[in-house]
Amino acid sequence: MNLSSRLHAQLERGKVGFPTTLASSVGVIMASPVILTVTSGFGIGGDTFALAMLIAFIMMQAQLTTFSEAAAMLPTTGSVYDYISCGMGRFFAITGTLSAYLIVHIFAGTAETILSGIMALVNFEHLNTLMESHNSSWMVGVGLVITFGVLNAFGIEAFGKAEVVLTFCMWTTLMIFSISGLLLPHAVPLEGWFGSTLNVSDPFAVFSLVGMAMFMFVGCELVTPMAPEIKQSHRVIPRAMSLGLCGVALCMALYGAALSHQVENVMVDAANNVRLLDTPMAIPAFAGQIMGDFGKYWMGIGLLLAGAATINTLMAAVPRIIYGMVLDGAMPRMFAYLHPRFKTPVVAIAAGVLIPCLHAFAIQGNLDRIMPMVLAAVCAWGVAYLLVTCSVVILRIRRPDLPRAYKSPWFPLPQIVSSIGILLAIFNITPPGMNPSDVYIPFGIMISLTAGYALFWTLCVQKVNPFKPVPVEEVLESAFNKAEAAEVEFDRLTSLT
Repeated sequence: MNLSSRLHAQLERGKVGFPTTLASSVGVIMASPVILTVTSGFGIGGDTFALAMLIAFIMMQAQLTTFSEAAAMLPTTGSVYDYISCGMGRFFAITGTLSAYLIVHIFAGTAETILSGIMALVNFEHLNTLMESHNSSWMVGVGLVITFGVLNAFGIEAFGKAEVVLTFCMWTTLMIFSISGLLLPHAVPLEGWFGSTLNVSDPFAVFSLVGMAMFMFVGCELVTPMAPEIKQSHRVIPRAMSLGLCGVALCMALYGAALSHQVENVMVDAANNVRLLDTPMAIPAFAGQIMGDFGKYWMGIGLLLAGAATINTLMAAVPRIIYGMVLDGAMPRMFAYLHPRFKTPVVAIAAGVLIPCLHAFAIQGNLDRIMPMVLAAVCAWGVAYLLVTCSVVILRIRRPDLPRAYKSPWFPLPQIVSSIGILLAIFNITPPGMNPSDVYIPFGIMISLTAGYALFWTLCVQKVNPFKPVPVEEVLESAFNKAEAAEVEFDRLTSLT
């Protein structure tokens, strides 16, 4: 069977459908740091932040066409690593993959760990007061990370399909509160629909908010490693990602409008110029304004469950991405160690648990560090997106013969739009009032260490040309063989039972 026929068979083989793919594309997005980032963004920029949201939305819609083409051309569980290695070689593949997942886990994973408990507990006044008196609210998230890390080590995929339900419950909760907030009498007189009026006199000031706005959309590409399991993935993946982005954009726009109309952005710390919408306390203020104490409890429980679902996803995904890189020889062999009974990558899971927990302890759950970490994560995601885009463009030029069940429309316009937008967002990442060094220094250190590791590993351990592209046929052959072996094993186990 030739490459085209085997690729077509692979695309038709999967069993996962559109609803699960859609939920997976939104799952990581509906997280506590995203909600706090959006809350703070509307407090800072009002209508200008809404424009930044629109720009980020257009950029990400353009970017998803690139990921969709890559996933159709290389429907592998390796996803980002395989896309970049085939286009630009193993050095960039290791750098891009670690940037997209490990560096993001260091920054955004820590932010989720700290905020998952804090964002939920602020809705329960007495309990929050007790926890805050000991500065321990953030430790709830640490407990969740450890819990789900242990469960994954035992091979127990907590929640399972319930994660899909929890994700959409959080989305529905925000939609209900947002629509209610817009229908109720407005408590705050505003100049614009989202707060302060639109200001486009300084385009770079607008792009200083795009980085924040991007954070609510990045992560939708995490469905691409599922390509081998999705039936007709070349059709389902682009539709799921596109509709998922639309759903998130609608939800966050309505939430921002309702929040701005119902909660006054009062000063809570004049010495540090901190306003209410910069803090997690804006959430109970909004929920209480809409539905009183019942609304606070509803929002608190919803945020806790959504945070748990997101952390469970991270504890399941990040270690397996590390494990997959080990199998390609891109990371130390110790991360490939499987538990003899449960067959889980326990060393990789331990690393996935330790990274955000140790980071959270190091900064003692300091909320002032959350936004710089979020924006550093956006920079890391942006680097990975740029490398994937470069690889897809290179493969279009160098390998026009490759079968592509989905091709990015209007090529290369979406790639130009997304790349320019990402670069502008990275170069203007800090919103007004934030020190750029708080974002660039930690991000620069991590990306430099990552690139240094990638160069050392490819030259000294793998002993390959770091910049020589890996043949597409080689990657697909390996993926096809793994998929066929997995089917044979599944059939064998089924026959035994």
